[in-house]
Amino acid sequence: MKKLRAGDEGESQDQERGSTARSPLQARGRARIEAVLDATAELIVEKGLEGVTMHGVARRAQTPIGSMYHFFPDRDALLAALWDRHAAALEELEEELSRIDSETWRALTAEAVIDRIMTPHIEYFERKTDFLILMSVMPHDEAKKKRKSSMMRKVIDARMPGVKASERELYVDMLHALASGALAVKLRPAMGDVQLARRYLREVKRALAAYLAAVEAAVLK
Repeated sequence: MKKLRAGDEGESQDQERGSTARSPLQARGRARIEAVLDATAELIVEKGLEGVTMHGVARRAQTPIGSMYHFFPDRDALLAALWDRHAAALEELEEELSRIDSETWRALTAEAVIDRIMTPHIEYFERKTDFLILMSVMPHDEAKKKRKSSMMRKVIDARMPGVKASERELYVDMLHALASGALAVKLRPAMGDVQLARRYLREVKRALAAYLAAVEAAVLK
């Protein structure tokens, strides 16, 4: 065990006190960031993306503008941080879905499978309408697409174990193509109109359920 030299004990105690002091500071900083992101989300819903400014967010969050620039160097960084917060929340939803076992996926109807996958996301979008508006300008997340593909592959593998692997892969690709196509052609341009975006989301769910049911009726008869 290392011996403390003269003055070391005091230094060690100072370090411990410093560590304890930093924790509340970090907690306050985190709380301030969350307040700023909450204010940004509120302004997006109320005024659209064009209504979001650094000074406007600072006023809404009751945060000094200097603190705003300390955490977010510009408006783009602010919007990216809000987008990242949404992405983290959606990852948690997808983690919960990934824990569903194969037996459960097999027991559900095709409509119930798509409902189980999409409804938590749709409900999140309806609670966080700023996300729907943000989606119109933020880039696609390729890593997220791969995670969703992996989950859908697990579902298809569980429901169609006797079908050739190449065929199962085709069905997974088609489900993603249907969802991605709807996003690119219809849903993404509609993001500025939250009510219309919600309607498209529910129609996408209907289309995916119909496709999965049709495939299963053809290959599992």
